Amino acid sequence: MSALQTSPYASWLLVIGFTFMLLGCQKAQQTETQTSNKSLDSQPGLVLSVPPYEMPSQIQLRFEPLVAYLSQILNQPVHLHITHSYEEQIKRLALGEVDMAYMGPSAYIKARDNFQPNHPEPIKLIVAEAPYRAAIIVHQDSDISQIDQLKHHSFAFGSYHSYSGHFVVRQLLRLEQIFLSDLQFYSFLGRHERAIMSVVHKDFDAAATTEGLAQRFIDLGQPIRILHTSEFLAPTVLVARAGLDPLIIDQLRDALLLPDPTQTPDDFSQHFYEVDDYDFLEAKRILNLIER
Repeated sequence: MSALQTSPYASWLLVIGFTFMLLGCQKAQQTETQTSNKSLDSQPGLVLSVPPYEMPSQIQLRFEPLVAYLSQILNQPVHLHITHSYEEQIKRLALGEVDMAYMGPSAYIKARDNFQPNHPEPIKLIVAEAPYRAAIIVHQDSDISQIDQLKHHSFAFGSYHSYSGHFVVRQLLRLEQIFLSDLQFYSFLGRHERAIMSVVHKDFDAAATTEGLAQRFIDLGQPIRILHTSEFLAPTVLVARAGLDPLIIDQLRDALLLPDPTQTPDDFSQHFYEVDDYDFLEAKRILNLIER
């Protein structure tokens, strides 16, 4: 039998293998969908939405202590909703379908400026996390040693609406006179961890993410290195939908700025700070530069 021919037995093996692969993909998608939609069931309480910046299981693990703490402080259930995309989170917040949102600078600016410019009760900032830095990563075996060498190479972004996974890194490239047309090819992969793993598997030469996530993958033994980091960026924030009871917003702000150690879970590790719209002037400028 020639190399171009395939036995009936081998053909059946290929069909069976492909079927199992499809079933596995469908099961993974169903699991992710169930995790995302769990908190939007018709049940009492408040809904906190988080964008899919990494695997839902990791997001669930990180936010469970916060959700438990807020439920206790507010004396009502707080449900975690992991959206399917950054776009879904922005729309749900703007339409009042979720009560609170944990979102990055660009998503907050989009929800604030593009959906509710004339709304009598705009969405409100509650608190912010500490400023962070965007990072550009490459494979540890890559010959690329500085950012200006990325021209004519492939590049993976996260979500289009991610500040660190897209907008800031586009600006960093732009300052080196590297535009999308100068890249060999590029893609928006939706989540930070997908962009990172695309470099791990050498599908792309470089990727955008956050410094913290890049370092976490390095600590886990993944073969990547940080090529370049940005300056500290506008913070990730917790915001409230338009019309949420001001008393609840005040409770949330007080509870997060000065958490009660007698009520916080043992694994509660998030730290929050005061925030103002002034903190987003530079982010707004970068969005306008990239999207004009």
